[in-house]
Amino acid sequence: MKQTLILLILCLFFWGCTRLPEKPDGMPELTPCRVVVSFGGEKLAGVSVLLQPQDPPMKSWPAGGQTDEQGQAVLKTAAHYDGVVPGNYIVSFQKNAEPELRPDGMPLPAKSLIPLKYQQQNSKETLTVTKDKAEYVFELKGP
Repeated sequence: MKQTLILLILCLFFWGCTRLPEKPDGMPELTPCRVVVSFGGEKLAGVSVLLQPQDPPMKSWPAGGQTDEQGQAVLKTAAHYDGVVPGNYIVSFQKNAEPELRPDGMPLPAKSLIPLKYQQQNSKETLTVTKDKAEYVFELKGP
């Protein structure tokens, strides 16, 4: 009996930890959205993709994700909810190299593998997410 009670408590604990929070009040309907990122003709893994909303009613619903080995990122809104609010976005990309160490063993600042023009403060990349399209492709270029 004691073992059953412990097992039940553990199951409830893990079930509670893995459940997504309920969608917040006022969250608009989400549409599935996947982004494919390549640079120099090669798909990039480990790229953080951020969609910053440009339409006033959706300003509080940014979306993002990280690319897999095929350069694909399935985007989530508010880091938890599959999909994106349809609308207009500024898209930014970030991927850092593994940090190098100084001779004294301290890490040097991480070097970005994505050109500065695509990073959050500088990006001019735009995306209009619609309900009738689920995949968007970005070919990053330049130094």
